[in-house]
Amino acid sequence: MSSRQQGLRERFFFSVKWQVVLGWMLAIGFFVQVSGKVWIVSGSARNTQVYLWLLLPALVFLIYKLIVRSDCRADFQYVPWLLFLGWVALSTLWASSAESDALSLAKRGFFIFLYLVAIYLLMSRNETMFRRALLASVFMVALGALVSLIYQYGFLGKPMGYRAFRIDRMGIGDIANYGWPVAAGIFNGAVAIWAMGIALDRKTDNKQALIWLMAFSVLVVYVLMTGSRGAWFAILAGCVASVIMHKSKRGMWGMGLCVLGALGVSVVLWDQIIVEIETRQLSGRGPIWAYYFDIMSGHWLFGYGLGTPFEYLWPDGKMISPHAHSLFLQQIYDSGLISLGLMLSGLLALCYKSWCLRESQWVRLAFPALIFALVSMLTDVERVFTRPGDYWTVFWLPVAVLLAVPNKKTSS
Repeated sequence: MSSRQQGLRERFFFSVKWQVVLGWMLAIGFFVQVSGKVWIVSGSARNTQVYLWLLLPALVFLIYKLIVRSDCRADFQYVPWLLFLGWVALSTLWASSAESDALSLAKRGFFIFLYLVAIYLLMSRNETMFRRALLASVFMVALGALVSLIYQYGFLGKPMGYRAFRIDRMGIGDIANYGWPVAAGIFNGAVAIWAMGIALDRKTDNKQALIWLMAFSVLVVYVLMTGSRGAWFAILAGCVASVIMHKSKRGMWGMGLCVLGALGVSVVLWDQIIVEIETRQLSGRGPIWAYYFDIMSGHWLFGYGLGTPFEYLWPDGKMISPHAHSLFLQQIYDSGLISLGLMLSGLLALCYKSWCLRESQWVRLAFPALIFALVSMLTDVERVFTRPGDYWTVFWLPVAVLLAVPNKKTSS
């Protein structure tokens, strides 16, 4: 064997070895990012693991591409999202009274950028491993929800009436502790949509579909017991989108049964529904939004700057709402209509791409999850420009997956 052939063989060996190591690191980091709150108590420990296993390999890959000056072209759909991250980071410059310094807030955009790269690498280099990591993550979250329901309502005997006890944690130490019922409902609801998509996937046989439908049911019950109304409507929207995307007959039957069940629950809880509509206007966000429009005069275009506190003091003088209770309104407050325009342009591009590639397995899985995120964010979610956390799973995961799905021209 000539030295040239041996060199080519060694380079091929190390290339394959690097691909395997990269895939395992990214898969572990992704699993921690989605399911870490269930089994890792410390928030700083979770973030550290995500940085090491998921974001660091993406950074090393980018540095390697720069060193070898390899041609690395991104799909045009990434452009509005990169501009969005850059503009929101820039808006820290005109923020006032921020609790964190501008650099600390701005670098979150770089973390999100690395996350988009990491999901792209994981899907393009080892799609099978990404799917397995996704399945394991969804199963772990569903298991945490099941144990939480059994422990809180079975062992501790918490009341099960309408919003009598709004679950947000397992109750055993800080395991599976989401900190707030709304956050718990949105996170577990987002994972439930992935479970539904996996159950309806054409690659899933009947036995596996039954398992994933059970996982979906557990997560839906958990979301129901959080009392998060926005998450309830978001799950409905996500399920409808999932059934339509998969064109599933069993999904149609399931949706029919769910509608009948919802009608039954509505009859039982009719008095509470009337109170919600007449007294709370379903969301109870009216006073916050009225205050929001009062203070936004003169700040619509650029916003107050990322990091500027939002504080609505309720009439009782005891409660303070630290955000606008709508991602879209909060986005304008932080970084102005410019940032919202960039976000909406990115979302419209993803919707168009999803329609064109609606036969793709990953589009059928991720697009309903994105629908869930958009609906749930109408009345909740503080902001998505964050460090690794719940809203990476709720919002950035479906965005990253849809961006990573290759276009037909690219595939050919």
